Amino acid sequence: MAARKTPSKNARKRTPSKAGTSAGGTTGAADKRAGPRTPAARPGRKTVDKPAAKTRRRGGSTKASAEAVDASTSPAALMTMAQGQARTVIYVHGIGNKPPAEVLRRQWDNALFGRGMGERTRMAYWVNRVRYPTPEPGTAGERDEGPILNQAEARVLTALGLDPAQRNLDELADEIADSERERLLLQQMLAELEVSAPLPGSPAAKGVAGFLNRALLKMISAALLQDVHDFFFVKARREAMRQSLKERMNAGGGPFVVVAHSQGSMIAYDVLRELAAEQYEVALFVTLGSPLGLPSVRSMFKQWSGKRKLQFPACVRRWVNVADHLDPVALDEDLGNDIAGANGRFVNVDGARINPDWQQNPHSGSGYLSIPQVRKEVRDVVGVGFDQPVSNTVLLKDLSDRLEAMGPAHRHDVLIELDKLALDGEVDQVRAALLARIRQLARQTTGLSGEQLDDVIELEDSLHRFVSARLTRFEVETLRNDYQQLSFKRLWRDAAKSALLNQSRSVIHADAAQASYHALGQKIGWAVLDTGIAADHPHFHSAGQHDVVLAQWDCTRRGKAKKLQRGDGEVFARMDRNGHGTHVAGIIAGQCIAPIPGQPDPLQFCGIAPQASLYGFKVLDDNGNGRDSWIIKAVQQVAEINEQAGQLVIHGINLSLGGYFDVESYGCGFTPLCNELRRLWRQGVVVVLAAGNEGLAWLVQSDGQPYPLNVDLSIGDPANLEEAIAVGSVHKSNPHSYGVSYFSSRGPTADGRGKPDVVAPGEKIISAHYDFRADDPGTWVVEMSGTSMAAPHVSGLVAGFLSVRREFIGFPDRVKQLLLQHATDIGRDAYAQGRGVPNLMQMLAAT
Repeated sequence: MAARKTPSKNARKRTPSKAGTSAGGTTGAADKRAGPRTPAARPGRKTVDKPAAKTRRRGGSTKASAEAVDASTSPAALMTMAQGQARTVIYVHGIGNKPPAEVLRRQWDNALFGRGMGERTRMAYWVNRVRYPTPEPGTAGERDEGPILNQAEARVLTALGLDPAQRNLDELADEIADSERERLLLQQMLAELEVSAPLPGSPAAKGVAGFLNRALLKMISAALLQDVHDFFFVKARREAMRQSLKERMNAGGGPFVVVAHSQGSMIAYDVLRELAAEQYEVALFVTLGSPLGLPSVRSMFKQWSGKRKLQFPACVRRWVNVADHLDPVALDEDLGNDIAGANGRFVNVDGARINPDWQQNPHSGSGYLSIPQVRKEVRDVVGVGFDQPVSNTVLLKDLSDRLEAMGPAHRHDVLIELDKLALDGEVDQVRAALLARIRQLARQTTGLSGEQLDDVIELEDSLHRFVSARLTRFEVETLRNDYQQLSFKRLWRDAAKSALLNQSRSVIHADAAQASYHALGQKIGWAVLDTGIAADHPHFHSAGQHDVVLAQWDCTRRGKAKKLQRGDGEVFARMDRNGHGTHVAGIIAGQCIAPIPGQPDPLQFCGIAPQASLYGFKVLDDNGNGRDSWIIKAVQQVAEINEQAGQLVIHGINLSLGGYFDVESYGCGFTPLCNELRRLWRQGVVVVLAAGNEGLAWLVQSDGQPYPLNVDLSIGDPANLEEAIAVGSVHKSNPHSYGVSYFSSRGPTADGRGKPDVVAPGEKIISAHYDFRADDPGTWVVEMSGTSMAAPHVSGLVAGFLSVRREFIGFPDRVKQLLLQHATDIGRDAYAQGRGVPNLMQMLAAT
């Protein structure tokens, strides 16, 4: 190790320079040629006794032992270069508190690659949440700079007499230590770190800058002291630190690049030195601001290994160490002479002020990651295709973010898309192999088997092109590693979906069409995918009247949904225990007479297509929340009903639900749910979707007050599907005056298409109430607002149209074209109103 001990009281002077690069190892011609190098000390630095000075090679402008690159321009060679030698980058963070794991990973991604990398990077997260109960505040757009105290904060603290630089770290070391041996090691480490402190009276120790230097050193030292103590002397904590990396490697995805900062380099080295090259392949190991050169740290590894030097890990092909001379943690900035067995595979990059954040904190993690030579080292190994924004992704980004956010034990709702090529062949064998692998992985973590295991992980294998299950991070990442052998295409997040919450009929001219054309929805079937329907409500079922709800399926339960009819009693009649689905269904079909407050006489409430038949599919739970897999199960059930009948029994479906989708993960309108709805549309079924209620956002300004803002590009999923009719909301009686509802989502879609398609009444709509009492008509109806209420107006309108223009049944594209051509323009922006308000009378008159 290159010592910093000075032979006299005269301080050595280190010349600030560009980063030097040297090849490490204990033997080789490069070592013999290099000669001794005495590194210059920072002005006024104190020294600490260390072993006698050892030689260190002088830095150069070219990398030592660099291998020649094959310049072949053949397609195979270019593809190999683009793909690189490594598939996954694993980060190991440093000391102290940190933001949540998903935020920290994005900060590191931004610093190293300039953008979020999704499944291609993983964070080994080991923050001690007993010591730091609350994560450090931070956003993905900020940097992992570590403990920082700016000048304004320094002045305030000084004025208040709260100088953090005065904290007695010797007392902290004594408090942490449980034995004399531990105390001595911590005190030695403090002495080593004090080498970085400016001498009293020196220019660096004066003024606000001096205060910052002292305070920063104290904060870094305090964090390092506690975390290093945990690593060396608290068995449970050390194992947790080690496990954070082992768990990310054991899931597969190699060859790896392991990038470790600060104490993370100790953790990473401790794990990698034990791994066999036959089982693990680390193409590149990068250590940033590493404390491995501290004599106190090295002495502990020496005790564990029985070796005088750090042994080069067998599983590592190349090791690059990076150190800023101003970084107090990287006391020995060149580890080359401290490593045995490198054989030219170790490279050191060091220099003064090479960390771009050196003025705030030369130990900054984001600063080290953004050093051009660090980026180049990683890019050379992963290949130029690694960080492209559009790539052949298997584990989608929003699921990858959730894996980081929730920790290793949490079970995630995962939707596994089967490969189309595999489906063309041995479908049953492919599905069976995938299910067996899922059960094998889950059995290892749960200890369960059989039906009990399937219940716990909610394994759903009744979907045609998908399998869904609740899996841990390890299980998901292991499956991702096996996707080619198991013949599946992608791992999606089984995305959450939620419900989107007398006068309105005339706005779309449904009442006139019923009087003139008898467009009542007769002999038309419509599916309502929602929270279920209260099928015994008088609006849908009364003596001597048309029975509106013919059948229901509960798709929220595992396995193939069972058909339920009125003879099944309460489970059919009261399936809706939320109310949203019943209200939506009541807008489409059915009728009843009920009083409302403020009206002297009861009023007749009539659906837009009162004689249409409804089929209820419960895809949202009693809280109004659901999953893509539940909705897909219902969509496939609709397709199967029509297929088995040899004709369309269900002519259209209404989905008054939606949710967020990640535009970085998949094409807009091409999520698994959108793809299934597209197939149904091509079968001839009209698909009507609520546009969403995300048209209003609240922004908190600098004064702390929230301000409303109407938001474009707020169309959700699946409303962004082209092969569907997306419906926004307008006032229920005066759309020309009041226009588009403030909450209604606006277009365009993320890929630039116009949505919504049309708008319909969605404000203060009165319809059937699920929690009714049959003997009290005053409980029969309730008022709700949202695009959820607008969509069923259009569903009812189309049902009414098809009931008298039956030649258009099975041709949803023609129906949509007519709907848009004959909509009434209300004079608003096309991205807010679409084509305007549908007009059933004009549609019928034109055909």
